[in-house]
Order: sequence, then structure tokens, then C-alpha cells
Amino acid sequence: MGRKFVAAMAASGLAASVLVGVGASSASAQPLVCEPGYKHGAWTTVKRAWTVTHARPYVVPKGTTLSQTVSVTRQHVETSSREITAGAGYSASWVVSSLDVNVSGTLAKAGEKTREKSESVTLNLNKPGEYVAFHAVYKASGYYKAKTCNTRGTGWGKVGYGKARSWSKTAEGAINCATKTKAGTVQRAVKGWCP
Repeated sequence: MGRKFVAAMAASGLAASVLVGVGASSASAQPLVCEPGYKHGAWTTVKRAWTVTHARPYVVPKGTTLSQTVSVTRQHVETSSREITAGAGYSASWVVSSLDVNVSGTLAKAGEKTREKSESVTLNLNKPGEYVAFHAVYKASGYYKAKTCNTRGTGWGKVGYGKARSWSKTAEGAINCATKTKAGTVQRAVKGWCP
């Protein structure tokens, strides 16, 4: 009787120790906080504004009109790219695509440039005055902080910082320099090229 009791106690003790061991390992396991390998970009001071890439002033004398295709010369080349300020590097394509999501637009892919040569614009200026023919892009830029989930999904690492820029829609045409313009419009951006 005594032997059976001791054997029973030993068996229950072994089971208890096994359960304690399982509980301890479960308690020490770190919780999952992110998907392994997932990249996250947080954006600050994202700005959007029109940038004139090509422009050329024209004067329509009194009693004349201008209706033809004209050449507007390059003023500025915009490049879709990213800069690394500090930390681990993230590819330009990933950074620009992350910026795309945060500005709700369809931005030019990393590495693309606006035309480095003249642009052709068709004008129909039926009033005398001073005009600027132009080609412009709507640029987005901002500063980012990127991080990557570790292979176990228990935390973040590979933190990187930098700046990115790209552009979405384009516009071309001409404005009359005497026209009043609103802040933030392409017309306001172009007016700086008036003679």
C-alpha cells in the first residue's frame, strides 16, 4: 500500500513538473507584433505643389492672334527619387511607392525624369497681351522613417530615415499674365515666368 502511494505521488509530481515546464516556456515566448519582413514607412511634412518644368513667354501684339504649336524650353528637371539621411537603406522604388499610398495619387516610378528637352504646346491666344506657355507637374515630397519587422515577428528593426519626391498629374497650356491667380494653382506657379 505504501509503495502504491509513493508511486502515485511520484507520477503526479512528474506530471506537475511537466506542466510547470510547459507553462514557463509559454510565458517566456514573445508575442507577435508584426508580420516577419514587413516594411512600414511613416511620413511627415508631406507637401504637394505644382512645379513648372518648361516655360516660355510670348507677347501677342494688339490686333493679332497666335494659334500654333510652340516650343517651351526646359526650366527644371524633376526626378522621382529618394535620399537616405541615416540608418539602413530602403530601395527607391519601395520608398516612392510608400509615398504614393500616403498622397493618394499615382506617382511616377522611382528613377523617372521629366523631359530634359523642349516640349511642344499648342496655343490659341485670341487676345493681345503677355502670355507664358508652360508644361508643369504636380510634385509630392516628404520625409520618411522606415522600419522592418524582424524574422520572428516580435519587433521592429533596420530603421532608416530620408526624403523622397515624385510627381503625378501634368498640365500644359498658357496663361495670360494679367489674369488673377489663386495660391496653390498651376496658374500661380506659372505666373513667375511672366515677362
